Amino acid sequence: MKKIAMSLGLIFGLGVYTLSAQVKNAVTTTVDVNGNCGMCKKTIETSGSDGKIAAVKWDVDSKKATITYDSTKTNEQAILKKIAQAGYDNASFRAPDDVYANLHSCCKYDRAMATKAPEHGMEHGEHQNHEKSQESTKTTAGKLDPVFHSYLAVKDALVGTDADKAAEAAKKLSESVAQVDMATLAEKEHHTWMEVNKSIAASAAKIAQENSIETQRQAFMDLSNNLYRLAKDAESDMALYWQFCPMANSNKGAYWVSQQQAIKNPYFGSKMMTCGETKEKI
Repeated sequence: MKKIAMSLGLIFGLGVYTLSAQVKNAVTTTVDVNGNCGMCKKTIETSGSDGKIAAVKWDVDSKKATITYDSTKTNEQAILKKIAQAGYDNASFRAPDDVYANLHSCCKYDRAMATKAPEHGMEHGEHQNHEKSQESTKTTAGKLDPVFHSYLAVKDALVGTDADKAAEAAKKLSESVAQVDMATLAEKEHHTWMEVNKSIAASAAKIAQENSIETQRQAFMDLSNNLYRLAKDAESDMALYWQFCPMANSNKGAYWVSQQQAIKNPYFGSKMMTCGETKEKI
């Protein structure tokens, strides 16, 4: 029996090592996650794993999950939130009661751990009894607003044809991107953020390093396209508009995001301030 246990431990260890090898910038942690059986194991590992970004291995006996993730693209809290969303209480999040209730009968684990963890979707540290305090009414909405505000500052500087202000605003945009806590994002915006954040950071860095307004405007096109994707999926109360100038980019046309419906063209500034149209209210 001891040999069998040792063999299983070796197999489990090799599995974790293999997963770690597939994930770049790998960080590995071990966290308590509730569950009962093989069915739980499959759901926990599937819900928390994400290609080469994150890999989860759950042990049915110890009730512990070994999580390996790319620290540049996600973090432990974001992964544990997904696991809770699938119905499994863990050290950081409580699964929604309705999701837990729909688990198969063999998966109905003892929810003792749930008394220590906030419910999925609530701010970390809130009480499970949903007290009507200021803390318990917080939501994930608006977590990306600093990124949008910084982008709009870059846009306004280009409208004013001010390369120095554009560079300074782009530096602040880079800071806003770096300060985003992915664990606080809702699921949809979290996925989109992981897809676009590097491109946004690269465009911001390009604008910040340039002193040529035309080169900055060229980089602004890619920046705007990625901001648009993010704005479509972000949980925010900001009113934003997707606008288009047909004469920009050597008459190929180019888009930008604005907080105002009135056209103020960042690609030409005062030369053709009102050239363009609003294509969509985001």
